[in-house]
Amino acid sequence: MPTKAERLEATLLEEAPAAWACLNRKGRAAAYPDTGIPFQSGQASGCTYKATIGQVTDGRGGALTLNTLSRHVVGLEDRDVFLYSAQGGLPALRRAWAGWQADERGDLELPLPMVTAGLTNGLSLAATMFADADTEVLVSDPYWGNYNGIFGVYGGAWLRPYRFFSEDGGVDLEAMREALAQVRGKKAVLVLNFPGNPSGYTPTLEEADAIVGIVLAHPGPLVVICDDAYHGMVYREGHLKRSLFWDLSRRADPAKLLPVKVDGATKELFFFGGRVGFLTFGVGGAAGAALEDKARALCRFTVSAMPGPSQALVLAALSEPEVLQREIAEIRGELRRRFDVLTDALESLEGTLLTPYPANSGCFCLVGVDPSLDADALRLKLIEEQSVGVISVKSLNALRIAYCSMAIEDIPEVVARLKAAVS
Repeated sequence: MPTKAERLEATLLEEAPAAWACLNRKGRAAAYPDTGIPFQSGQASGCTYKATIGQVTDGRGGALTLNTLSRHVVGLEDRDVFLYSAQGGLPALRRAWAGWQADERGDLELPLPMVTAGLTNGLSLAATMFADADTEVLVSDPYWGNYNGIFGVYGGAWLRPYRFFSEDGGVDLEAMREALAQVRGKKAVLVLNFPGNPSGYTPTLEEADAIVGIVLAHPGPLVVICDDAYHGMVYREGHLKRSLFWDLSRRADPAKLLPVKVDGATKELFFFGGRVGFLTFGVGGAAGAALEDKARALCRFTVSAMPGPSQALVLAALSEPEVLQREIAEIRGELRRRFDVLTDALESLEGTLLTPYPANSGCFCLVGVDPSLDADALRLKLIEEQSVGVISVKSLNALRIAYCSMAIEDIPEVVARLKAAVS
């Protein structure tokens, strides 16, 4: 009789061949244990007397808490905060996050988002399933440095960077097309990160349509991971405000392409310490259920259940969508004001050894450094002589300014000190 993992593989081979082809050894072997403690406990959920889960309760399903902890929890259910959450996340939270995305999701029938321990954990789960020594991971350059660790060191894959900015300052579509051509006939992973970290750039609507066309034209097998960490933070009209995940999921041929979405409360709800992320697979039916089963298994093998308190907080926020939207808009408005002030201030760098890259979204702006100078040496000089901290991006010989963490009144002074450092 085939094992559960083999049955899941058979489902994927029939209904989502691209996903099946891209699974690595761990991804193929993963299956949520149908004989383990959580499974058996679920079978006993209707019993009057429950002696299954190894957590201390009041004997009636409620939490038995320490007052030194529980007195700080106001407005949340003790059960959601102090007891284990369901594997894969609180069901109510998963439904609420899907509802939060309803306008973009539309009529797509996909698995509910699975809760992860932050976006990094979501990306790591995807790497655990799809990245190995036989996989090339395509990332636009510049890219978030932690992709090296997630997909390279942890996943064991090869990163293939391709140029993001074209000569005219937009997206280098030809570079993306050429990078995908290099992996024809091989399984591969493409990471799309908009708004970008560290670029601070989101494609125009025309560029976004072209990206979707290039990806859909690839013969596969290809996994496309949409890292939507900064979703919604777009400050210029005419640029993409939705996730490309939805367009790809609607139009993808499952024999060629599997879209995967990683997002969360970290940036979207400005809940950086909460570590609440979500993982959504862009294929429905039995194939989507099979992929979720494998991802839940990998969570069970590593971090197990997700933290309850932060899930409960996110769920509480999502229960007031109108208030939440208004509060998010206020913070995004502040970010846009900081972006506008920074954009104006950067004009003063014209004619210097510093050249700003195009930016329109997210939390960052890149400033290119003339080849006669080393960006990291300049970064250290800024610390020592100007008391300014920025991040150097080696591949572009550039500096990343995180205006999201700066007071708006300090931005012009910081730019002035950048200018002074190269004068």
